[in-house]
Amino acid sequence: MELPKRARTADWESGVLTLDGEKQFEVPALTAEIMERLAGYALVGFHVKGYPVTDELLAPFAGHKSMVNFGVEDGALTDACFPVFSAMPKLRVLLLDGNAGIHGGDLPVLRGCKLDLLTLNRTGLDDAGLSQAASIPKLSHIQLDHTAVTYEGLLAIAGNSRIEPVAHVQFTKEQLEHFSQLQREKAKKPVLLDEQAAEECRKVLSAFFGEMTEWEQYMEQAGFEDAEATPRLLAIWEKYVSEKPRPGYRPLGLSYSPQGTYQGEQFLDAEQITKNKLYIYTRENATGFDRRFLMKRVGGNWRIDGVQERLNGWQRTEL
Repeated sequence: MELPKRARTADWESGVLTLDGEKQFEVPALTAEIMERLAGYALVGFHVKGYPVTDELLAPFAGHKSMVNFGVEDGALTDACFPVFSAMPKLRVLLLDGNAGIHGGDLPVLRGCKLDLLTLNRTGLDDAGLSQAASIPKLSHIQLDHTAVTYEGLLAIAGNSRIEPVAHVQFTKEQLEHFSQLQREKAKKPVLLDEQAAEECRKVLSAFFGEMTEWEQYMEQAGFEDAEATPRLLAIWEKYVSEKPRPGYRPLGLSYSPQGTYQGEQFLDAEQITKNKLYIYTRENATGFDRRFLMKRVGGNWRIDGVQERLNGWQRTEL
């Protein structure tokens, strides 16, 4: 079988090896020779589904320099596979669903990685293994449906404010919301919340949400060329926002959501930072996006001084 000299992605399923999404080859078995050949490519993505890949078969990929996205689903891997991934300097996504021999005990070897997403659905992952996963500094999402992880084990990692467990079956929506609440509580600085200030901030945000929704509805009808588009937005900023405008972002850059950026915002929590600064946490009902608004007291009034969305940790975004 003549394989090409170069490839950037490789996928194997049902006896077919696909390179770069289009070149297909009949490969009934992933032999050591085939794996050596694939590991010699400068791959950024490699996925195998439904083949009994063993830890030994992965050995040629140890320390692979360009790999970003790696997956072996429904294979025969155990915890002994993790050292293979630990030396991949660019690895961000690791998909290991369906490997029953994985329990998570050796996950600490990945602490030096840039790993962001780890899927361990249908594995032997248990509470101890989840605790080890939570020690991976840059890990933000872990999928753990159909595992041995208990709710008590989940709550035990709430001290990690960065990690977001994804479980559509393992836990209820209410349990995951309670976990998020506990995360926020544990992440709070030990400053007593000024309840009156928090209520004032929520009122400011409610008014801001309402006027922004009206402006976006106006934009949907009027369009970007309308003479009142920018003045109306600047007036909202003058009224509610203390954050210094940034090039390319509202209000200097015009953009809007037809559905309304803040149409379904729900208040979740508040966190005091200093006497004159606090966070108000919200969740958008339709998308489930979590936001936190930095509120700042300016001349006796509360203003919005920025917003962050919870993506890979909290990341600043535009208002």
